[in-house]
Amino acid sequence: MRRYRVLAGCVECASDLTPLRRVEGVRDVKMLSASGVLAIQAPKTLNDAVLLRTASASGFTLEPEKPAVVDEAPQKKSRWWLRPEMILLGLAALFMLAADIVTRRAPEAITLANGLAIVSIAFGIIYPGRNALTMLRNKRFTINVLLVVAVLGAIPLGKFVEAACVVVIFSLGIILETFVADRARKSIQKLMDLAPRRAERFTIGGAVETVPVEELQIGDLVLVRPGARLPTDGEVTQGASWVDTSAITGESMPVEVVPGEDVFGGTLNGDGALRVKVTKQYQDTVLARVIREVEEAQQNRGRAQRFADKFGAIYTPAMIGVAILMVILGPLVFGLTFTDAFYRALVVLIVSCSCALVLSVPVSVVSAVARAARDGVLIKGGAYLEELGRLKAVAFDKTGTLTLGRPALVAVHTLDGNDDRELLRLAAAVESAATHPIADAIVHATRDRGIEVRPADDATIVPGKGAEATVDGRLIAVGRVADYSRDPSAAAALAQIEQAGATPVAVTADGALIGLLGVADELRPEAKAAITELRSLGVAHTTMLTGDRERVARSIADQLGIESVRAELMPADKSAAITAMRKEHGTVAMVGDGVNDAPALATSNVAVVMGAAGTDVAMETADVALMSDDLTKLPYTVQLARRANRIIAQNVTVSLIVIAGLVVAALIGAFNLTQGVLINEAFALVIIANGLRLLRGGKGSKQKTTVTAPAKASVEHSATLPKSPFELPVTESLSVNGGGCGDGCGCGPKVEAVQPAAPKVVPLEQPASSDGGCGDSCGCGSSGKAAEQVELGRRTSD
Repeated sequence: MRRYRVLAGCVECASDLTPLRRVEGVRDVKMLSASGVLAIQAPKTLNDAVLLRTASASGFTLEPEKPAVVDEAPQKKSRWWLRPEMILLGLAALFMLAADIVTRRAPEAITLANGLAIVSIAFGIIYPGRNALTMLRNKRFTINVLLVVAVLGAIPLGKFVEAACVVVIFSLGIILETFVADRARKSIQKLMDLAPRRAERFTIGGAVETVPVEELQIGDLVLVRPGARLPTDGEVTQGASWVDTSAITGESMPVEVVPGEDVFGGTLNGDGALRVKVTKQYQDTVLARVIREVEEAQQNRGRAQRFADKFGAIYTPAMIGVAILMVILGPLVFGLTFTDAFYRALVVLIVSCSCALVLSVPVSVVSAVARAARDGVLIKGGAYLEELGRLKAVAFDKTGTLTLGRPALVAVHTLDGNDDRELLRLAAAVESAATHPIADAIVHATRDRGIEVRPADDATIVPGKGAEATVDGRLIAVGRVADYSRDPSAAAALAQIEQAGATPVAVTADGALIGLLGVADELRPEAKAAITELRSLGVAHTTMLTGDRERVARSIADQLGIESVRAELMPADKSAAITAMRKEHGTVAMVGDGVNDAPALATSNVAVVMGAAGTDVAMETADVALMSDDLTKLPYTVQLARRANRIIAQNVTVSLIVIAGLVVAALIGAFNLTQGVLINEAFALVIIANGLRLLRGGKGSKQKTTVTAPAKASVEHSATLPKSPFELPVTESLSVNGGGCGDGCGCGPKVEAVQPAAPKVVPLEQPASSDGGCGDSCGCGSSGKAAEQVELGRRTSD
């Protein structure tokens, strides 16, 4: 797929792409209006020049997007005021002002004023006229066609100065409208700029070479220096650090990474150098997929946008029809002279030359989608934005959505007179050899209580029952519970565990029951707050769909405040439940993990998937993807969608009222050509700027996010998270033997760290050339930094 940046032309006018689609060999053409990019699928044998010429004939000026080239000189940004269209507009404005001054100061020099106005029109009409001619060839009426018709009609009436004013003001208005609309596109460009264009890749010999990120292959090892952005998705193989993942997940707190952790391209590395193995091609990284989905969000158009598109298609021909009727009926019905009727018809055409309605909806959608993407939520189009704004009910999967998806020990009941610690010690000794999640929960809980776990030597797994081993001379078995109806204390303990929604686990010694343990999936700490906030936003109904037991599901629902529960469901049953909810409540969202909930997600109005940054399947399944495992982003997204729908409704309503008002005023002769175009462009800018308000967070839209980083056991290193951007963990002095950071990332030989003393000012000096390195302990072997002094923050102990 070839990509071209649109330098000039209407990015919202997808129907203007017909000539490109007719080029031999072209298979597909997409206007990615969110980022101002034209994507063309064509064979490599098709010359770029052919496509650029065809696009130019359609009124588009394109520039191919080029991949990064190592050591390429930075390109100078073109100065916008030196573009040909800007130069011509400037000349037109100068001659127009001169004509206006002559008209006001020397009315008798009307011939000179008209001559200056004609020169102004000649300069200013070039680009709009060329575009209008192209559109007429394609049998399409656009706003540029209206402008040219109005100007050509004003000249025979002797309204040269007014025609010049119309050309200049209209062209300037189009530029301002494009500038304002580009604000939304630049927010998408900021996402693209997060990904580095080059990466430092290790060669077979261990050296580091700089290559474009497009050349990285799966399995390559790359060096990520402290403070650098990760070039691609991968797995940390050596080194440890903290990583700011806000670009992907929207989380404000950095995340600790150690060997074995997955990391994402575009995220910001912290204080430690990392060695990362590439796990995805550049075009398949999470950030690249997010950008691609945001760019293509305009393909999933909502009802408001479809209405604007249809309205725009009939609007221009209708206004031409109204103008013609004015010319015909003005003298016959309203008693106007032909000249007055013709002039009013021209004013009707001028006030009709507005992009307000056509641009107001897509600008609002792009702004909302970009705002959400920056906060870690991927919305795949205006259609889903509208559906979220009308949300009436939400269905939640249980495991991995409302819960963390990992069991935890929640209850301990001893039945033989021993204390809880002794019961846990015996159970953990048996379960330490097992791999079942329940066994892991028991062992972790035992260690968390400070109890030493000594694995039994002869532990065996009994399929379907549990595990057993000899501990302290007794046969200890941990596993499935039996019928304890004849044992009142055991029955009471079992009932208490099940009432709490936990899974009971029996512990026996030589066949006699000595205790019961309760293991349950942990609730997400933010789940209750998220559901409460949804209810405050007017979401009337919440339900849980799960394959778990009724009692467990009901217990969790009661804790979270969920109204209804459908338990012990198969995937097809979940889909049927969603269908029933849609009939009863209307717009329904299904929230799941995107893997085992696929039928229910497909049946819902909006499929919301959590933790989508971690899985490709989730990204594909979702209509709305919460990139992190933070459930509070769901009410935030609903709130953003409702705000977007309100602004879109405002824009459409105001646009229609303004258009109707201006046309009626023009028909009764309320203003002249110059006043009409000024009023028209002013309203267009206000309406478009209103849509851009969505780029801001808005009142009450800031999320209250609690991030709980999972504990990571690592003997070699425990990365220290900064308390502020200026308080990083720093090794005070290093013994360097040839460069390197000493954390085993592969950037240089090992460095032995000296224990830090109290905080003080330490000079960071450039090392001698024999040592190599830049002094920032990344082992790069080069230096470009001058000596400087910084005040080090206090280092927290590892």
